[in-house]
Amino acid sequence: MTSSVEVEDQDASSIRLRKLVARGFRLMPPVRDTDGELMALIYVRPHADIVDVVELRAEDDVRAARVSRGADFRDDRAEAQWRTAGSACDVLDQVLALPERLITVRALRAQLGQ
Repeated sequence: MTSSVEVEDQDASSIRLRKLVARGFRLMPPVRDTDGELMALIYVRPHADIVDVVELRAEDDVRAARVSRGADFRDDRAEAQWRTAGSACDVLDQVLALPERLITVRALRAQLGQ
């Protein structure tokens, strides 16, 4: 049986995921195991030389990072400009709070070769 708290958490997560998509994040093909079971949903948003990535494995197991293109965000040792993990709502709120201005400045620098 699903509790009302679980339903509210799922609704809150869904609202935040729609906000991610509205900000330009795109859902990649779902990650499945060999039996076809869903393992993770991954949303990405590339910007010039960086990529924002959100990986949802469970309501309480979500990771996000801002990494250079080509970096493996799943490797915790990989260089990241920003990284977080936690519950869906907490992580998604942090991703939604990332400043767009810094993305624009970095993209402009990359275009200018700086």
